[in-house]
Amino acid sequence: MKQSKHKQSKYFCSLFRVLTYLILLLPLSGFGQSQIEILGAEELVYDASIGKYQRCIGNVKFKQDQVYMDCDSAWFYEEINRIEAFGNIYIRQKDSFDLRGNYLEYNGDQRLAKVKEDVFLTDNKMVLRTQELEYDLNNKSAYYTNGGNIENEEDKLSSAIGTYYSRSKEFHFRKNVRLINPEYEMQSDTLIYNTASKMAYFHGPTYIFSEENTIFCNYGWYNTESNKSQFSKGAYIEGKENKLQADSMLYDRNSGYGEAFRNIWLSDTIEDVEIFGEYGQYWRFEKKTLITGSPIAVKFLDGDALYLKSDSMIDQTDTIGRHLEAFHAVRVFKTDLQAKSDSMSYNFTDSTIRFYSDPILWNDSSQITGDTIVVLRGGDGFKSMKAFNNGFMIEKDINAKYNQVKGKTINALLIGGKMDRILVDGNGQSVYYALDDSSANYSGVNDIVCGNMVLYMDSSSKVDNIHFLSQPKATFYPLEKFPTSKSRLAGFAWRSSERPKKSEFK
Repeated sequence: MKQSKHKQSKYFCSLFRVLTYLILLLPLSGFGQSQIEILGAEELVYDASIGKYQRCIGNVKFKQDQVYMDCDSAWFYEEINRIEAFGNIYIRQKDSFDLRGNYLEYNGDQRLAKVKEDVFLTDNKMVLRTQELEYDLNNKSAYYTNGGNIENEEDKLSSAIGTYYSRSKEFHFRKNVRLINPEYEMQSDTLIYNTASKMAYFHGPTYIFSEENTIFCNYGWYNTESNKSQFSKGAYIEGKENKLQADSMLYDRNSGYGEAFRNIWLSDTIEDVEIFGEYGQYWRFEKKTLITGSPIAVKFLDGDALYLKSDSMIDQTDTIGRHLEAFHAVRVFKTDLQAKSDSMSYNFTDSTIRFYSDPILWNDSSQITGDTIVVLRGGDGFKSMKAFNNGFMIEKDINAKYNQVKGKTINALLIGGKMDRILVDGNGQSVYYALDDSSANYSGVNDIVCGNMVLYMDSSSKVDNIHFLSQPKATFYPLEKFPTSKSRLAGFAWRSSERPKKSEFK
């Protein structure tokens, strides 16, 4: 029994050795590798004393599977399935790619081609030029490290390092990446570009230059066919007159529509305006921008700044000029003017500001209300504040007494930011506490009803005297005899608690 087992063991050992030997004799092509074939040459030379290769000279042609290779001359290392070729290299595969150059090292087992000197690779509509290229026929990918230039219809692209994946029609570029299109130029650190989908993805500092603006970001994508794009990570768009910055942006160059998200900053150098917000929409052809998300606008003027906040703002240029519209919960602060209303319009072209729906203006110690208030600016500051319909002006004096003027229309004229005179037109009424000269004592109280009147102010914006333009009904009361019932005109409301403060706009 033991002897039988011993013979069986020797039998299996012998069989294993025979199988191993047979496997070693099998051609490598049986494991997915194929031999390079010589299809033709004008002259074939083999000299073992020089090396184990054939010298192929003149109109040389090789083939491996469906790949064909031409050259002027070559050294063919048949035993190791390799080629070193010289002059007019031409490698091609039907319905796939064409690769040209002047020097070739080809490994048939790895199916890897290294081409040098005036390399030219075409794949459908794409053309790649470089001085040195590695092409992997298994993966159909090309790689260069010493600079390359690519043309794909209207797009021209260059980079220091690049990889092209033929199956996915995708390029990966790094270092000094530059994409040129008839309408723009892109510069980036890293770019992934698909020639089929026309999608470009960029990483690292990236600039896109065009006639109308410059775009910057550290990440984004751009469809070179549809001209749609997305930018983020420090993104901004800068034109000749303005700059928009946000956490991220979407933009369609064809329609001119764009969106911006979070930490928006819009700067206009022509009007010297800055707008901040959390969400924005932009219509380039309509010259219109919408900002929401607790927006704040800052207009620099008169050596000062006017601050504006509201629920939403629209910056637009149209037939009436360039203007900024603010909607809902409008609040304004400037050193010499504060305001509150439901909505507001600032026309930069004629320097007119309009407040609508329960507007209130404060100037120094005065408060103005009306159905609508219009403020006009001049070259050296505010020129007038005009309240239409139910105009009401209240001035609180040093003794907390309230001088009041009421009328259909009230127009306060300013000089140097200070009220100079007040024109009342229609249904004029006034309560005025007259102070003695150079004292805090009152000489009396004027209770006046007059259709039209003009109140003249002194250098401290206090009422100095009143001119009546129509027949007045005036009564002068000693202070102690002035009826309390007459101390407030109908509609009186002192609303100083609603007055905006600069701290709100931080």
